[in-house]
Amino acid sequence: MNARILSCLFAASLAAVVVHAESAADIRRRMEQRLGTIDSLKAQEAVGENNQGYLAVPPAGKPGNSASVIADENRDRAAVYALIAQQTGSTAENVGKARARQIAAGSRGGVWVQDESGKWSKK
Repeated sequence: MNARILSCLFAASLAAVVVHAESAADIRRRMEQRLGTIDSLKAQEAVGENNQGYLAVPPAGKPGNSASVIADENRDRAAVYALIAQQTGSTAENVGKARARQIAAGSRGGVWVQDESGKWSKK
């Protein structure tokens, strides 16, 4: 139930951000454009989802040429988390951690995820 509430909060906050700020619309567009690449990198085990809400190379990862995608995505995620935190009175760190739990719960099998204690495993 908490994951469902957090998911709704995240979606509503992101939608509100997109409506109210041009830069948020740009962030959303960039994130949507790179989603296929990220999914492919996850399938190749080049990247995973850490417990802070960001992409990272897991311990057994094969990063290849993923560094720029990771950096770009994480920069945009940080901006989104900051905007949501500002709107909700939370912190970007707490928003990221909540988002990490959502992402881990919704990830496909075989994707590397990091639990709250820092342990990496394939879902």
